[in-house]
Amino acid sequence: MLRKIIYLALLAAFSLSAQFAKAQTCSCAGAPLLGSQSLGTTESGNLVIGLTHEYNDISSLYSGNSSLDDTNTTRATNSTLLEINYGFSRRLSLSATFSYVTKNRITGRLTSSPDDITTRGIGDGIFLLKYVLKEHSLASQYSIALGSGVKAPFGTTSLRNNGFQMNADMQPGSGAWDAVFWSYASASFVPLTDFSVYMLNSYRLTDKNDRFGENDEYKFGNEWITMVGTGNSLTDQLGYSLSFRFRYTTSDQRNSQDMPNTGGTWLMVNPALSYDLFDQLTVRLSGNIPVYQDLEGTQPTTSYTASLSLFYSFNKSADFVKY
Repeated sequence: MLRKIIYLALLAAFSLSAQFAKAQTCSCAGAPLLGSQSLGTTESGNLVIGLTHEYNDISSLYSGNSSLDDTNTTRATNSTLLEINYGFSRRLSLSATFSYVTKNRITGRLTSSPDDITTRGIGDGIFLLKYVLKEHSLASQYSIALGSGVKAPFGTTSLRNNGFQMNADMQPGSGAWDAVFWSYASASFVPLTDFSVYMLNSYRLTDKNDRFGENDEYKFGNEWITMVGTGNSLTDQLGYSLSFRFRYTTSDQRNSQDMPNTGGTWLMVNPALSYDLFDQLTVRLSGNIPVYQDLEGTQPTTSYTASLSLFYSFNKSADFVKY
């Protein structure tokens, strides 16, 4: 039964993304790992697995904070993320995220021979140790957790088209080890309602990659993400969340010089619905809608994202954090 439910959900997700098949901003390679993770912490001895498929339409074109008309090019990224969380103790847990990325870019759509390029492959991964500084309790209904780890460059950066190495935005990976820092805080009001509020912060400090050869180093911009949101139960099985996501990236660098048309600021609204199929399995549908974007130079950028996730907890009585 579980296998059938998972299969049908994944089939729906991939069918949805195939309808749009159009891939990622110029200042970011691989899957959008830092902003697409969905799991926080879990209880001691519990294993939680999350499977997410995210479609990111990147057909908008911006110069600074102004939208430009561009009907000649479409871009999109389809990312499949596998998240694994395990609780070593009441306070300490390990989170691992793996990705598979498909990117598509069509240029010259208004011409008789448009250029349609698709790349795919294993993307990068993230490993985080998370520690709960303050546990949630009936007497003190808030929690605080901190985490740190690395982004591992599992994805390739050497795909070629017609013999030429493709740009970084079309590669499945970034080619560099990055440091990642994470924090999460939440408060709930259980005696009166299941209503809760939360704040999530993630920071990625990037390293360099000899992408074009020795002594030719490329460094993607550092990335900061803050999410502030709220959630509540609508029924015993159905719940919702609504958050605002702020994202800031510095400009990419090549040989320590800032690259033009990279970096910027994004503000998005993130609505989500979740449904408990049974005690151990939850399905969630979510998306991101841009509210404000201010980019360095002229860049393609996100029009919207849509995600479908499944979460399975091996201990049905244990709690785990999802956002």
